[in-house]
Amino acid sequence: MKRILALQFLFLFCMAGFAMAAESTTDQGAVRAGGVTSIEDRIKKLEESIGREVLGDKWYDRIQISGLIEVEAGYEKIDFEDPAEEDEKNSDVDLATVELAVDAKIVDHVEGHVLFKYEEDDVFVDEGFITLTGTEAFPAYLIAGRQYIPFGNFDSFFVTDPPTLVLGETNEGAVVAGYRFGGEMIDISLGAFNGCAQETGDDDMIDSFVASVAVNPMEGLMFGASYTSNLAGSDSFNEEVVDPDNLDSLVGGWSAFVSYEFLERFKIIGEYVGALDEFEAGEIYDAADGNKRQPAAWNIEIGAAIIENVEIAARYGGSDDGGADFLPETQYGAVVNWGIFENTNLALEYLHGEFEDDAQETDSFIAQLAIEF
Repeated sequence: MKRILALQFLFLFCMAGFAMAAESTTDQGAVRAGGVTSIEDRIKKLEESIGREVLGDKWYDRIQISGLIEVEAGYEKIDFEDPAEEDEKNSDVDLATVELAVDAKIVDHVEGHVLFKYEEDDVFVDEGFITLTGTEAFPAYLIAGRQYIPFGNFDSFFVTDPPTLVLGETNEGAVVAGYRFGGEMIDISLGAFNGCAQETGDDDMIDSFVASVAVNPMEGLMFGASYTSNLAGSDSFNEEVVDPDNLDSLVGGWSAFVSYEFLERFKIIGEYVGALDEFEAGEIYDAADGNKRQPAAWNIEIGAAIIENVEIAARYGGSDDGGADFLPETQYGAVVNWGIFENTNLALEYLHGEFEDDAQETDSFIAQLAIEF
């Protein structure tokens, strides 16, 4: 029932977006340095790539460096339904994320991108790819290397990732080709990658595919859909797969999203991500689980700029077949984002989560100070 309501919301909101005629020039929500993690982010970077010229012959004329630092203080309370399991409380203050993105304009139509990242006490290359772009008359492109494949949009006002991202975000070595129609109105892409989940007996081959379409019919409105042939290969969900190398069959996934900014201060986000088929009993979460599973997640957010540099937002999200501790069956909360200085944001967030079969409830508070450069 929840899945049907979420799909109805996305459909009705898309239809309403065509009927409404309001302009928006305010870009609400934080933009992360580097990190091509969504369809909207990828399109923006392609626009920048096509529009940017080589400034000189020296190597330093071809380089752009950007970065992000996030410091977080958090408190979480977990209430378990099982009386034999003791409830938990934890809190911490720490450096949550550091990103350093290097973009190099080699020649016209050729760019390189590398994103170094610190997270959970590890330093690694999160992205590294080469982009070949066409011209304004022939706006085709090719992205080859480690990247976030164009599955899902995952836009959010919140510090905590939405359930849709947790289920679907996939970072892999891939080749993605695309074409943009009508200027910036329609973007279509297709890609191939070697997913980190495979069927029993299969060789380690490039056998996973992704496709996406995004439509931007008017300023402030964007909607789209995407498909992956290997949902179990997504970053977080793959950790919930009992034996990723021995699945009965690969299960595809699909996503639909819409985002709309209006009256220069409001923005609504809606997204759905779900499996197209069932995983066999015992393949995900718990080998002893006797039920087939078809996980799905959705997220709805609305934000408003109440005064200059201050916005508030609310979230309602959830999942089906999300497991006892992987995806909340119901999640809701609020966040305040305050741009205290240029490129400096303070976020205060509260989220409540309820999990499958009332196995646990969580309440979390996060304060995040972030800077971009």
